Amino acid sequence: MEDSARVIYNVPFVIPIGYLIAIYFYITGLHMGFYTTSVVATLLGKQEWKPIGKIGAVGALIVLAVAPVFLLVDLTQIFRFWHLFPYINLRSPITWGTFFLTAYPPIGLIYAWYVFKGNYRLAKIWGLCGFPVAVSVHGYTGFILALGAGRAFWNTSLNPILFLVSAMVSGLALIIIIINIRYYYFTANEAAEQKAADLGIINTLVRMMYLFLILELFLMGCDLAVLANSKAEEYETYLLLTRGSWAPLFLGVELTLGGVIPLLLLSFKRIRLHPIGQWIACLFILCGILAMRIIIVVGGQSVMLH
Repeated sequence: MEDSARVIYNVPFVIPIGYLIAIYFYITGLHMGFYTTSVVATLLGKQEWKPIGKIGAVGALIVLAVAPVFLLVDLTQIFRFWHLFPYINLRSPITWGTFFLTAYPPIGLIYAWYVFKGNYRLAKIWGLCGFPVAVSVHGYTGFILALGAGRAFWNTSLNPILFLVSAMVSGLALIIIIINIRYYYFTANEAAEQKAADLGIINTLVRMMYLFLILELFLMGCDLAVLANSKAEEYETYLLLTRGSWAPLFLGVELTLGGVIPLLLLSFKRIRLHPIGQWIACLFILCGILAMRIIIVVGGQSVMLH
């Protein structure tokens, strides 16, 4: 078993799972954040939250339409993608991911249709039906890595949870940017009461993102602590992240730029309520989570098996 693991995972000349897959994971995370926020807004049933429901529903469809492009390009033999359907292995998360990616678009389209038609009773039903599928579209990516027993940085039960939490952070960050653009450039003719309600919604989303960011940093800290106090391969991964070639991206971009700085910015009420402060924090978060996906996917293959 040990020898076969070395053969499967130790690829000395190429990285089997590269940057395109990392970007795919990142985009599906944005999708989950969009969809979850939209469904929550729809379930609230309040008039002022309806624009959020529409933006999230459309955003989820757009990003999920883009995501498979990176999978197809990564295949190199694009026209063999259909092999995922007849050659089914129910023990493989990739098979389940294929099911989820196929099932979500029609559900998402029907949900978005009812949201835009104003039929919120059916929108709530389809939104709740699609929620487990939408979560699974991104959640299965964490399981793909967590089941990679040959990689210390992948083979942890924290990966699926970390992927889902960071997906919510990134999805909220992008929605906050979009809502800010809408508020300051496309609502000039709205009534003062509606504009005040819109501003309150933005601040609520920022607080939600702040809480998810704290949880994400906690999970990252747990993961790092386990790596630092484990056996040779895990400790080598820890050194690679904190002192080695991946340290600038991990410590500089993921942890500091995408985590600590936004957390500090959003901790001050004056900055948290200011649009420029929100935009800066959200852009930093988006950069940090993209760095996270690259570090976990590509950097996780940098430590060879012993």
